[in-house]
Amino acid sequence: MWALLVPEAMAYAEIAGVPPEAGLYAAPLALIGYAIFGTSRQLNVGPSSTVAIISAAVVAPLAGGDAELYIALTAALAIVTGVMCIVLGLVRGGALANFLSDPVLKGFLVGLAIVVAMGQLDKILGYEVESGGVFYELYGYIVDFAEVQWPTLAVGVVSLALLFVIERWLPKVPGALTVVVLSIVAVSAFGLEQYGVHVVGEIPAGLPPIGFPDVTLDQLVSLMPGGDAVLLVAFDESLAAAKQYANKHGYKVDPNQELIGIGAANVGAGMSSGFVVDGSLSKSAAADEAGQKTQMSSLVVAALVLLTVLFLTPLFQNLAEATLGAIVIHAVWGLIRFGAFKRYWAAGWQDFAPAVIALLGVMTIGILGGLILAAFLSLLLVLARASAPHTAVLGRVAGEVEGERVYLDVEAHPDAKTLPGLIAYRFDAELFFANSATLRDDVLALVDDADPPARGVIIDAEMMSTIDYTGAARIVELHESLEDRGVSLRFARTKVPAMELLESTGAADAIGRDRFFTSIREAVNDFLLSEGKEPLSEDD
Repeated sequence: MWALLVPEAMAYAEIAGVPPEAGLYAAPLALIGYAIFGTSRQLNVGPSSTVAIISAAVVAPLAGGDAELYIALTAALAIVTGVMCIVLGLVRGGALANFLSDPVLKGFLVGLAIVVAMGQLDKILGYEVESGGVFYELYGYIVDFAEVQWPTLAVGVVSLALLFVIERWLPKVPGALTVVVLSIVAVSAFGLEQYGVHVVGEIPAGLPPIGFPDVTLDQLVSLMPGGDAVLLVAFDESLAAAKQYANKHGYKVDPNQELIGIGAANVGAGMSSGFVVDGSLSKSAAADEAGQKTQMSSLVVAALVLLTVLFLTPLFQNLAEATLGAIVIHAVWGLIRFGAFKRYWAAGWQDFAPAVIALLGVMTIGILGGLILAAFLSLLLVLARASAPHTAVLGRVAGEVEGERVYLDVEAHPDAKTLPGLIAYRFDAELFFANSATLRDDVLALVDDADPPARGVIIDAEMMSTIDYTGAARIVELHESLEDRGVSLRFARTKVPAMELLESTGAADAIGRDRFFTSIREAVNDFLLSEGKEPLSEDD
């Protein structure tokens, strides 16, 4: 794990826009913080490409070109993110992990990986272009390709090729460390720096500076929206990795405690002049394959990183920046997979379109804009699906369940029998402001189109586990509209929370408490009695 972490941490520091040593500074206290407070035995926490690029997107506009302020704000962002994670964990906010739908998160992460890879092309090619989104930058690289530095390109391509070869054919070999060593040897032996190959240069030796970064309260407040963005992505990625290995090894992780663990890791990283961290699926996979059983491994790695910072940093002076760029591209390459998009297409446009929009959003309007768009899409999907739930007109079929005659959707079960003049209707969702008008309008449309004319409506409320105030108001409106049409309204199988809301808002009294029944059969018989007809027998 040390062999993986050291070169990757230095590479991810470049993404975050801070010196390479910041990646090493971030690791020890982050590893220790998670080891103490986290619940996963295999999760490895540390610098990652995903949160590093979000950090850069948050800090760059606030720093205004001031290098010292940039470093301070980067560390402060880690602390802000950590505190927010801890607070959210203490108030049991672990459900935040479900905020982004899988298609939206996948689209965002694929777009983010492409942005990260594009951000390393200047190190691989040896020249920069004006920033302005993935497509604009790609066009710039193509137009200015004559400026390519061929020695730099050679180092980058060879480094990248070696990483993939080692991953494919020598999986037990630490690829990143191997390529770093070979790069240092090549630069030193052949004097590649004189041919224009940029190197990392001197990395300060010594323990990380511990303390709160030199920022103002106003600057801390300005970092909070960015902290939200880092928290959302970091927690979602970390929890996904933690759950994967918990399921594999037969134990459970606590999402709320995971928030506290990730928060402690980020506070530690920020207090040691590092940058934001999260749980890494790739490093966790490597740790699990190597046999990691507990977080004692993280404590050992933290000690090894401290030894690296104290005694080994001079070894990295001749490391080619093109090699660091190659390490980053290789690290994010596994995220650039479009197979999931085929599955989303098969599932329907409701899953495919948000994934594509999130992907293009990150690539065109930027990381933060893309994340906001992704979060908005997730919320929009929830509202869209909740506002148009599945509904059914019910009919009786042969058979019983616990003594109750079975009522099923007449469209799916043509043998289901309905009673003339009665509409039994089921609404398969919680009833709240976004969908309550759908229930009202749907029932009224069924009544107006009924042949023979409807005299009664029964709403099977079994799926309405909760009802909000707006939902209760729409139910009263439905009751009044049905009364104007000479149609009676009854409810069957209303859940306790929903009934309590109807009672507290006065909706139950407006409809009539005697219109609520524990079963559909009871409601049907009450309707028949009100019509002067014989109730259904056990055999009906």
